[in-house]
Amino acid sequence: MKLGIIGLPQVGKKTVFQILTGIPAEKAPTKDGIAHAVALVRDPRVDRLSEMFRPKKTRYAEFDMVLPPDIEPEQTRSANWLEAIRKAEGLLHVIRGFTSPAVFHISGSVDPRRDIELVEMELLLADLDLIEKRLQRMAKEHQKSNIAQERERQVLERAKGHLESEKPLRTMGLSADDLRAIRSLNFLTLKPLVAALNVDDNYAAAREKYEELANQMESNGATAVFLSAALEREISELPPADQAPFLEELGIDEPAAHRLSRAAFRSLGLLSFFTVGEDEVRAWPVETGALAPEAAGRIHSDLEKGFIRAEVITYDELVKAGSEKAAHDGNLYRLKGKDYEVQDGDVLHIRFNV
Repeated sequence: MKLGIIGLPQVGKKTVFQILTGIPAEKAPTKDGIAHAVALVRDPRVDRLSEMFRPKKTRYAEFDMVLPPDIEPEQTRSANWLEAIRKAEGLLHVIRGFTSPAVFHISGSVDPRRDIELVEMELLLADLDLIEKRLQRMAKEHQKSNIAQERERQVLERAKGHLESEKPLRTMGLSADDLRAIRSLNFLTLKPLVAALNVDDNYAAAREKYEELANQMESNGATAVFLSAALEREISELPPADQAPFLEELGIDEPAAHRLSRAAFRSLGLLSFFTVGEDEVRAWPVETGALAPEAAGRIHSDLEKGFIRAEVITYDELVKAGSEKAAHDGNLYRLKGKDYEVQDGDVLHIRFNV
């Protein structure tokens, strides 16, 4: 699963890329000018389980991030840029809300609402252009359409009207059948969207100033997160022992970058389950709705092939019990079969036979 970072120049995209992946954009592997790296999902539940089990290794869930080259206003529909973000399963829109005379804004002033409307309109127009071309091609084929093609045409006509009313497709309320009909087209405004409002380091003041704007974005199907990318980079570069006192001075519980990583992860339709032990505590990503054998396959393909049962306990139950032994003694583990839908926060032990 990939998340593509979008936004105007000089808004903090490279800094956000760095605080989520730990790699400066300039040093990340690139292909066709697009930076690629893996982002960690900083989940406090993993930290708590590591405290309990004291494993040799601790691993967080991960997802891929891509950072296309900077774009200029009215140039977001360039072929290379569009191809890069169409291949991503979700989008992270970095929006400038911070004030800094040292950082030039391409439009001459800081206006998050204007910038959001500019980028979103370009995405809308790109999707509208795609629909029009697809409908024209379908009309030129002059072939009797089958049921699937007719369903696609009907959905595209409805989507066209929705976009013409300047609304993203993610707010259209498409059914599962509708989504299947147009899935291959990779519409940009249908992708999950996280809006990262990159603000000055006074979070309380920023929330008060931009709360209405954040609410508006969420009403359009996005997830809004406030962060000061420059401050978050400073925090990430501190020794671990110095981070907690610094956060306490700022009056915040955890880096906003951690909350952003979890919001981005959830936006991709992913959840975490855990495996625990003295060797390793690990969070594993699976798509929401995944069944137990699929989750087992994330650990190792043999576990999926030879799946028999999953021993399941929730994170909260395990932490409350205090140890695996206490959980077993209290009969808190449940045996689940192949039809069990894995839930976020499940701790799994797979029984298998190959």
